[in-house]
Amino acid sequence: MEILIYFLLGTFSGVLAGLFGIGGGIIIIPTFFYIFSFLEFPEEILSHMVLGSSLGVIVFSSLSSTFSHHAKGAVNWNLIKVVAPSIIAGSFLGGITAGFLESSTLQGLVALFLVVASIQLIFEFPPPPQNPQTTLLGPVVAGGGIGWLSGVFGIGGGIFSVPYFYHRGLKMMNAIGTSAACGIPIALAGSISYIIIGFENNSVPDNSLGYVYLPATIIVGLMSSLTAKYGVNIAHRMKQKKLRIAFAFLVMIMALNLLMR
Repeated sequence: MEILIYFLLGTFSGVLAGLFGIGGGIIIIPTFFYIFSFLEFPEEILSHMVLGSSLGVIVFSSLSSTFSHHAKGAVNWNLIKVVAPSIIAGSFLGGITAGFLESSTLQGLVALFLVVASIQLIFEFPPPPQNPQTTLLGPVVAGGGIGWLSGVFGIGGGIFSVPYFYHRGLKMMNAIGTSAACGIPIALAGSISYIIIGFENNSVPDNSLGYVYLPATIIVGLMSSLTAKYGVNIAHRMKQKKLRIAFAFLVMIMALNLLMR
């Protein structure tokens, strides 16, 4: 039963990753909480195992999603070159921070930000008259913040980066494709940090590498990498307005999920 859930989770999260450029953490995390609790993982490391394993999966889904979006010309690689270093640093520090952080207050603040971002996307308030490539400091600072928040919460960062890229002037499709590419350094740096902080913890379950549970990470990751391209194909067939509103409601769901955790 456990293996079947991993296959189904990988299939669905891969489609979401391709469709919205989010890595799939929005459904991976709550599902892993359920499975790992059922497997009786120690309560004191349960959250860390969930978040570390989620980031491990997102490495797979982000690679596949990025490849498919790139094939359709939807990845802004010039912008990726600017934000990637700060994203890597932020994600690594976010994973380290998660080992020490009481995150209830932070979750509330992030949820509030997501609500505001979703409202902006639904009603499409006019973005500022600037392109994300015209300044350097803004994207670098934003990349660090996106990376850090993603590392803390074990997600691919699209829930933050898509609204940011869109608000800074990218078309919705390009914002999603560029966000998918951002998920690669976020997930790599974040999962490495969870491996490091959990490496000497004797209470981690068998078949784990630090706080990354390998059976779940590998099966879900491989399945998501196979199905991400279908989400990309759906995204490129949808009208921009419908895609923007659908993503906005996904952001709102994520905000409510954070508030209830």
